[in-house]
Amino acid sequence: MTKKLTAAVLALSLLALSGCSGGSIYSNYREIEQLVVIQTMGFDAAGDGVGLSISSGNTGGSGGSGKDGSKPQTTLRMSAEAGSLTAARETIQDYSPGEQLFFGHVNYVVLGSGALDAGVEKYFDYLERDSAFRLDAPVFAVSDSSASELVLGTGSSDYDATNALRSIERNLDLRGDCYIFSAAQIAADMDANGAALICAVRCADAKESDYEAEEGERTALPDGYIIIYEGKAAGHIPFDMARGVNILKNKAGPMSVELDGATVQLDKCSCSIKPVFGGGALKGLDISVEASAALVERSDGADTAELNAALAQEIKSWVSYVVDKSVSAGCDFLQLGSSLEMQEPRSLRGMTEDFGSVMPYIYYNISVQAEISRSYDLDLPEGGK
Repeated sequence: MTKKLTAAVLALSLLALSGCSGGSIYSNYREIEQLVVIQTMGFDAAGDGVGLSISSGNTGGSGGSGKDGSKPQTTLRMSAEAGSLTAARETIQDYSPGEQLFFGHVNYVVLGSGALDAGVEKYFDYLERDSAFRLDAPVFAVSDSSASELVLGTGSSDYDATNALRSIERNLDLRGDCYIFSAAQIAADMDANGAALICAVRCADAKESDYEAEEGERTALPDGYIIIYEGKAAGHIPFDMARGVNILKNKAGPMSVELDGATVQLDKCSCSIKPVFGGGALKGLDISVEASAALVERSDGADTAELNAALAQEIKSWVSYVVDKSVSAGCDFLQLGSSLEMQEPRSLRGMTEDFGSVMPYIYYNISVQAEISRSYDLDLPEGGK
């Protein structure tokens, strides 16, 4: 009985201390009809301050009622520049069409090229400190323009950045071409050793992906990765080489690969990275990749041995490019040091933070084994498996 009374008194005390009325524990409670849910948010550098752009996605908004009394489907797109992100957000709220802007369901965060060059740490600090935002939101980096250009769009009143980014996310996940890191993952990687990757997109003419698009309409297309080191952009991995990142991080999906004489689709792809020691010191890395693929289509003359060799060479070119990029950038954006330290905690203590500086002084042995199997009724030439 005493425990029950104590619990009841505690609950009543908490309600009293909260200053709540009407039975709600939320002091900022609003009806759903009063909220405009922001789904995409962009950050830019703007002179001595910052730029913030927002898009509500395709949702009910202000502007009168439809014939059935419902609000028309609109996309609220706004931007503001100020000395701080908080001030920019308040400015947008002041000029929004009546409703309160709600940031608790931001699905995508976009960093403009200027913000990447000036430094991104303050934007991630903002996302981490403000409880209004989700740290699991995917982050994109615009490699060739401002975030506001992608978020606000041009040339069409129906443009919706959220739909464009959702399409990219769905397709990349389906094919395994690029991995999209969340705000929490990027912040954790930067905190571990100062280096991280952000999935890159570029603003493009919408006709590149949709021939029925309106003239002048813009969209977003995948563009590999932006390398972040010490808070700023430190390089770019183009889209045609970005698959090397997924393979090295064991996140390769069922991607299609165009070879000379055939198209194949990866079924499985695993990567093993082992340290090599000499005289008690780290001398190199053995990077071993095993891949299997299904034959999707072929032209005459391509046999299994040739296709296996071609696929192995293609995979090796992706992996080699990414490793070389990490060495030349002088930073461990793949977080290899953390993996190595976990394998050899005594010999490689501190490698999580230091591996970037070690990378130029060790060798890398990259080996790839690839096997292409039959696929349904597609006969392989004689000599094939």
